[in-house]
Amino acid sequence: MKFIDKYIEKQKKKTVWAWLGDIIFGLLIIGLLIPATRTPIVVFVKKITNFSPSVSLDDHYGQLSERDYLWQLKDAEGRMIQLKNLSDKPLFINFWATWCPPCIAEMPTIIELEKEYGDRVHFVLVSQEDHLVTKKFLEKNHWDILTYQPYSRIPEILSSSSIPLTLIVDNKGKVVVHKTGNHNWNGNSVRELLDALIAE
Repeated sequence: MKFIDKYIEKQKKKTVWAWLGDIIFGLLIIGLLIPATRTPIVVFVKKITNFSPSVSLDDHYGQLSERDYLWQLKDAEGRMIQLKNLSDKPLFINFWATWCPPCIAEMPTIIELEKEYGDRVHFVLVSQEDHLVTKKFLEKNHWDILTYQPYSRIPEILSSSSIPLTLIVDNKGKVVVHKTGNHNWNGNSVRELLDALIAE
């Protein structure tokens, strides 16, 4: 009984802000328990924690081989390309999925970056999902960006067990960025790196 009395007394001393915080926290927990609201809440949280990644021209995560450049991809129209067709410019490669909240959270930053650098950098967004799924998802969100589906086995140097995975490759095949998790890809550090790669 003493415990209950102490708890009631403690609640009475709470400020309006403390009560408001408790209510918001409670609603957040309830929202995470409901499947229909879980993804939007997680996406929102991921968006506010999107930070520009630490990147450097001096970083080296491996080198694409001639065999890696033979990797085949298919776009939404069924057109086939090989990675070697895109070796004339730096590559920005992102592995994503429509069901992945961190992928959704960072997608607007990738689209903004692509709008500015799309003529000087090849953006290769890759999803294992069917093109009908990704196309419908992109249209629903009013996102205008080209996506690909792997047609042959993903080269080991470009693969990861988790998504989103983002890689930036110079036009000589050196992987200078290899990051998992959501990031703000439209930040100054990434822009400066792309500018340097374009100038090479």
